[in-house]
Amino acid sequence: MVVLIGLPHGALDGAIAMHLGAGRNISFVFQFLFLYLLCGFIVVVLWYNFPPISLVVFLIISMIHFGWGDANSKIKLVSLLQIICHGGVVVFGIVYFHIDEVIPLFDMLTQRNSNFPIQLSIYIFYAVSILTILYVYLIYSMRDLRLRLLELAVVWAIVIFLPPLFGFAVYFCFIHTTRHIRNIWMEIKTEMSLKALITQASILTIASWGMGITAFYIFDSGDLDTNIIRIIFIGLAALTVPHMILVDGFFRNK
Repeated sequence: MVVLIGLPHGALDGAIAMHLGAGRNISFVFQFLFLYLLCGFIVVVLWYNFPPISLVVFLIISMIHFGWGDANSKIKLVSLLQIICHGGVVVFGIVYFHIDEVIPLFDMLTQRNSNFPIQLSIYIFYAVSILTILYVYLIYSMRDLRLRLLELAVVWAIVIFLPPLFGFAVYFCFIHTTRHIRNIWMEIKTEMSLKALITQASILTIASWGMGITAFYIFDSGDLDTNIIRIIFIGLAALTVPHMILVDGFFRNK
């Protein structure tokens, strides 16, 4: 589900880059593609050399990215709490509530060195839980944020009651991805037709699938489940870092 629905939201990065001016000439296009792919390549190299640290960094930046996408308050303190609380429960809540299922997954991703990522994830979840209480207290009287508070409650339910991979997929595909696509479309619809947007996103999505299949065979560990988990999560990390730099670093702050 993440591969079929979630990847296309990252495939909109081409449209975002065009919106930010990367399409002014062919030289800018190739510069963007080179830097984007180089960033992803560096992530993969670092992960294979420093898997536990790379996993921890990936979890933290994922929390920031997801939370930033969900934050909608214009009050800085509340917005910061939204980033931590919305993103934190998705990433670290899954680890806390499904630790028995998560440990084997983290072992696959860290060459069986998952103790540090697991322990740190639990401590971060405790901090997120405490800040969530403060967040709820602050925004309960803000009518314009009650819908987002209800959404947070739904996300907590997803994290607690659904299996970890399925719960993450539900959030990633139906909350994060749909919101991201809607926000991007509202911003660039005057510059690009829906057909053109779908076409370029489809091309990049298919290219991502192709790279994933290639990586599956290049980094064959001899175990099918390990191969799939590594390709999905390390692949997501390789795409998330340049995606986050583009979206959170440039697009949101333009």
